[in-house]
Amino acid sequence: MIRYCSVVTNVLDASQVMVDSRRDFPDSKFELHYGPVPLDGIAIPDKGSPEEMALLDILKKTLLGKQVNGVEWFDGSKSRGASLYVTDDPRRRTPEENVNLMLVREGFARYSGDWNSGDGNLGGMAEAQRLAQEERKGIWAHEPVPTPPQPPDVTDAPPEEPPPNPPPPTEVEPPEDTPVENTTAPWSPPLLIGVLILGGTVALWRYLRKKGKS
Repeated sequence: MIRYCSVVTNVLDASQVMVDSRRDFPDSKFELHYGPVPLDGIAIPDKGSPEEMALLDILKKTLLGKQVNGVEWFDGSKSRGASLYVTDDPRRRTPEENVNLMLVREGFARYSGDWNSGDGNLGGMAEAQRLAQEERKGIWAHEPVPTPPQPPDVTDAPPEEPPPNPPPPTEVEPPEDTPVENTTAPWSPPLLIGVLILGGTVALWRYLRKKGKS
């Protein structure tokens, strides 16, 4: 991450500008001459869209030919994004002078969802966009404002009904053709033989007695 002072010499598109050099102070002999300066945290709008035209216009009015203080992060020689402040004081970097925050807060640009420059002031980008949405500024004037999901209101829920009483159990009758089990114990063979012998003996005794009387 480097901090520097410079002057914006050109607005390349809706998310990049050019500066003449990157010096840590205006009178410093140490200069960096890298390429375009991408605006950190700014989402790139669709090419040729009204959003892009409006963003280009405000960038030119705000930055072109102006002295800026930058906070920029480099990956080798490639910039990952810069946070720019329009100010005459090379040591001052306040949120009120930050161009990136102003673009999102006033509804000129959308927040990209991340910031790579290492500038802690850009940690307020999400809140800046939320306020712009609520106030319907700029690009949010005709777009629905996203609302966070709300928990259900328990007071609006219908009262729970008790479960219905189960029906009484019904007796199942056996089919008509079901044979009824015979509970009478059958005669056992030994008992039956004994009965026959006893009956024969009694009959024989009666016969002999009757014959003796005659």
